[in-house]
Amino acid sequence: MANRTGVEAALRSDEPIRWSTIGDSIAQGAHWTGAERDYVQLLEERVRYELTRYGDSFVRWAVSGANTADTLDRLPAALDLAPDLVVIGVGTNDAKAGADGVAAFAERYDTLLTMILATGALVVAQTPTAVLRTCRYNLGDHLPAYADAIRTVAADHDVLLVDHFAHWTAAGDGWAPAEWMADPTHPGGRGHRVIARTLFESLGLYAADSACCRLLD
Repeated sequence: MANRTGVEAALRSDEPIRWSTIGDSIAQGAHWTGAERDYVQLLEERVRYELTRYGDSFVRWAVSGANTADTLDRLPAALDLAPDLVVIGVGTNDAKAGADGVAAFAERYDTLLTMILATGALVVAQTPTAVLRTCRYNLGDHLPAYADAIRTVAADHDVLLVDHFAHWTAAGDGWAPAEWMADPTHPGGRGHRVIARTLFESLGLYAADSACCRLLD
C-alpha cells in the first residue's frame, strides 16, 4: 500500500509532520470524555512527547454533529494549512440516514479522500466505533453498511484503514462493549483509550514500554 508505506516512512523521518484531524464529536473529543483525554490528545502525547517529535503539529477540525457533507464544507479551510497527514473520523452521524443513505455517503467519502490526496497529503481513514443496542436512529442496524463503505472507498484509494468498527463489534459480540461507552452512541474515556491503542498499533507506534500504550493494561 503506497499510502501505508508513506505514513510509515513519514513517521520514521526526522521531518516534522503537520497532522490534521477531521470528523465528528468522537474525533473532536467533545463532552463525553469527561475530564479524560480523547484519542487525538493521546495520539499527540505519544507522538510529540514520548517519541520526541517536537516539530510535529496537530490541528483539529472535527465538530460535534458533523457528517461527511459538513466535513467536506470545512475541508478547504483545513487544507489551506497544508497538512502532511489527515486522520478522518466520520460516519456515525451519516448513518442516521439509514440504508437509503449509504450510496450517497460512499460518494461523499470518495470525494473527501480524492480532495485530500490531490494535495499530496497522506490519509488515515477510520471506521466508526460501534454503538449500544439502545442507540437512537437504529444506528446499530445501519453502521455495518457505512463501515463497509469506508472500507471499500479506502481500498479503492489505497489508503491506510484503521478498522475500529470490526474491533469493537468483535469485543462486544456485535455491539460496543458497555464499559467503553459514555452513552449509547459516544465512547467515554476508556473507549478513547481503546481507539488510541488501535491507532498506535495501526500506525506502527505501539510499544510495550510506552505509558500511553499501557493505558489499557
